[in-house]
Amino acid sequence: MLIGGDFNGRAKELLAALYKMCEGNTDYQVAVDDLVENLQLDRTEMKNLLEYLEAKELVLITTIGGPFLYGHIRITEKGILKVLST
Repeated sequence: MLIGGDFNGRAKELLAALYKMCEGNTDYQVAVDDLVENLQLDRTEMKNLLEYLEAKELVLITTIGGPFLYGHIRITEKGILKVLST
């Protein structure tokens, strides 16, 4: 598992990719499989990143299931502000 700056960097990268995929729409659900394909993450790393981002209220996990434990996620308003501020 990545820790420290590397982990935070990957979390920012994931959040930016999510923002781009949903075009800044908080109602649009993005498939976790699509993010994994886009970012080339493994199962454990994706799970850890999503749980971290959800705890920070930057994403909302909307469905459970699939090979990466979580099926779909949405970006939150707080997540959009975070992307736009970096």
